[in-house]
Amino acid sequence: MLKIFVVFISLIFTIFSYSEDTKNVNSIMLVGNSFFYYNNSLHNHLGDLYDADADLNTPKRRSITINGSSLSWHDMESYLSNNEIGSFKIDSRTNTYEPYEDNDIDVVIMMDCSLCPINDSRRDSFYKYVKEHSETIRSVGVEPILFMTWPYKNKPKMQMALEKEFFKAAKINNIRLIPAGRAFLKINKDFPNINLYTEDLRHPSKEGTYLAALMVFTTLSNKSPIGNKYIMGLDPEVASKLQEVAWETHIEFKKIFLYSSL
Repeated sequence: MLKIFVVFISLIFTIFSYSEDTKNVNSIMLVGNSFFYYNNSLHNHLGDLYDADADLNTPKRRSITINGSSLSWHDMESYLSNNEIGSFKIDSRTNTYEPYEDNDIDVVIMMDCSLCPINDSRRDSFYKYVKEHSETIRSVGVEPILFMTWPYKNKPKMQMALEKEFFKAAKINNIRLIPAGRAFLKINKDFPNINLYTEDLRHPSKEGTYLAALMVFTTLSNKSPIGNKYIMGLDPEVASKLQEVAWETHIEFKKIFLYSSL
């Protein structure tokens, strides 16, 4: 069954590839739901991963999330046209406001609800808003990126359905895809002692948020996180394994694209 799944996914990949190369990213906007904001928000841990890498500059990050939301809930145009968004930060040491001279955005990473791409009543909305939001984002010179959600802990077969729809959406809109769901499935199958979920079997545990942040980091930087000193307070052996799987997933994903044909 696994072999059939791998062949199936490979065939999907042979019909499209990324059109946008990895580039220096100075500012990131994440648009999504509670999967992003659990555990003090993925964007904070993403910044810590960059901070711990001396070779990389840490990008500014802005996270806009609505609990339980789908992409249809988000007004992407307003997020990108409102010049007040990201115009300042608060220095927690002095409790003062510090203005940003530049509040431009390089990439927008968007996430739909975890079931929206594979639910019969929500699938059309998923495709509609990936398309509309991608066009809106590109219209202002910013790169749209789609974040692949993960299967529920007790529903591993979700991943096959999720990948099918995410790959199709990425192909149609010619956008990059962050394969977080694939990394989650790999950990679930190969390292079941690492729990990526909270008690509801859907939202990320600290380990899950860390793995998701690693996948964003590797996709944007195209750099291995193995050995990165920021481990989010996790057991060092667990963090190391998550780093390894994140990099393996990224390389596997990238190779399929490099050797695929249109």
